[in-house]
Amino acid sequence: MKELLKALADSDRKKEAPPEVETRLTAAFREKYKRRVWPYFAAAAAGMALFFVRVPKPQTMEITIVTPPVPALPVAKRAIRPKPRPPQEIVTEFYPLMEDPPPFERGELLRVSLPAAAMRSVGVPVSEDRLTETVQADVLVGQEGLARAIRFVNTKEIK
Repeated sequence: MKELLKALADSDRKKEAPPEVETRLTAAFREKYKRRVWPYFAAAAAGMALFFVRVPKPQTMEITIVTPPVPALPVAKRAIRPKPRPPQEIVTEFYPLMEDPPPFERGELLRVSLPAAAMRSVGVPVSEDRLTETVQADVLVGQEGLARAIRFVNTKEIK
């Protein structure tokens, strides 16, 4: 097959026109169509220019005449009360509740109410007349669910 195609190409080479004929034919073609094609290119360019150039829209302005407001009667101003500040917390250090605890990985801090007698169990002095009162405490509970440490919280109102 390859040999047949090569033989066909060789025979076609002998049938080609000489270079002078190609030069004259190309020049005649250009001369004939040069004048006819140019107007089409010009029209296409003008059309594209109209497509891409935007004509600004005319702007209109609406004018409204407003009558001045009627002065209202003076209204008594309300006294502004300052927002109450949240109470300030005073806390103790954490007291351990376990001897030789396992390593702490994660846990939760819980706010609880306890009798003041619970403060005595970790060594905080409490007077006899206050043992029945309740106190706030933060209890640190480990991942195993056991209470590991406690701190006591007292709130003080800020004026």
